[in-house]
Amino acid sequence: MDLLENVIKLGISPVESLQVLTCMFAGIFAGCSLYVAVVEAPSRVDLPIHSLWEQWATSFKRGAIFIPILSLCMAMSSGAVYYLSSSSPVRTLWLVPVGSCVFSVIYTAIVMGPEIKILLEKDVITKKGNDWTKQAIARWVRRHYIRVVAILITFLVSVFAAVKS
Repeated sequence: MDLLENVIKLGISPVESLQVLTCMFAGIFAGCSLYVAVVEAPSRVDLPIHSLWEQWATSFKRGAIFIPILSLCMAMSSGAVYYLSSSSPVRTLWLVPVGSCVFSVIYTAIVMGPEIKILLEKDVITKKGNDWTKQAIARWVRRHYIRVVAILITFLVSVFAAVKS
């Protein structure tokens, strides 16, 4: 409670703090997603297949730990803003991060999940071949762009809602 009391003493309401947190989480999420799509994935494209797969799989496994936690924190903070700001004219905009989180989970599970499961197998190159593996990683990158657009929109909506609140 001391932290909450100190924040209130500074003149920052709990709702404003949650708005800042939501924007921060959405910004970090958007930045990570954009980095993967624009920098990391294209930089690996010309690697030998074993290096390409190994780097993709390592990066994916790390992201699969970090990104869901970040997404959940974003959704929880924005859901709390929605709940606590019943009189705000932009209240419903705080549901966008929650919806983005739900969309990302469903999209990843249904559209990307089956192929990700195959790609993460240690002997995928032996089983499926070099061309299939390279094409599957390229498909993952293209499908990831949908999530990038969704989280960038989420970040912009969050900032807009925070400014208008």
